[in-house]
Amino acid sequence: MTSISSSLSWPQKRADLESTQRDDLVQLGVWMFLATLVMLFASFTSVYIVSRSAADWAPVSLPRILWLNTAILVASSAALEQARRARRYSGRAAARWVAAAAGLGILFLGGQVGAWQVLASRGVYLPTGTYGAFVYLLTGAHGVHVIAGLALLMCTASRTWTARADERTLARLFAASVTFWHFLAALWLYVIALVALV
Repeated sequence: MTSISSSLSWPQKRADLESTQRDDLVQLGVWMFLATLVMLFASFTSVYIVSRSAADWAPVSLPRILWLNTAILVASSAALEQARRARRYSGRAAARWVAAAAGLGILFLGGQVGAWQVLASRGVYLPTGTYGAFVYLLTGAHGVHVIAGLALLMCTASRTWTARADERTLARLFAASVTFWHFLAALWLYVIALVALV
């Protein structure tokens, strides 16, 4: 009798094991991608530090909207934390918080465009000088990854709202989205500190 019950439970155990392995692979994939971003921005930082001795290094005062943008991105991360808490009780409530985080992310991107317009109005363009070029490069590279993060957040919000996937898949997608977005918020804090401290 024991051997029959244990043989009946084996397919379930195997499915659980495969699902756990998939969870581990997704998390590993997310962390490997984030490691490449760390290396990318570390290389930017190295070149930035070396370039400070360039003859055309001319720091400019950063547009104030960049500080507002920082608050917006931090608020977006806080909204995702609310989504994580809400998910325990209601998928739709969690989806609303994820959508709010994405909305703040879109607002952040709009603020970035506004900051670039302010810089352009001051005569600071990509080829103007080394410092200005780095401001555009660092904020632009971060912005590209924010766009990717927004796509992930919108997919997460949609699937969480409609529950179009099994619970394990949704949990995996949700965890990847939160990890990636929090990383982008931390990366932005690093970028803004780097360019502000000149």
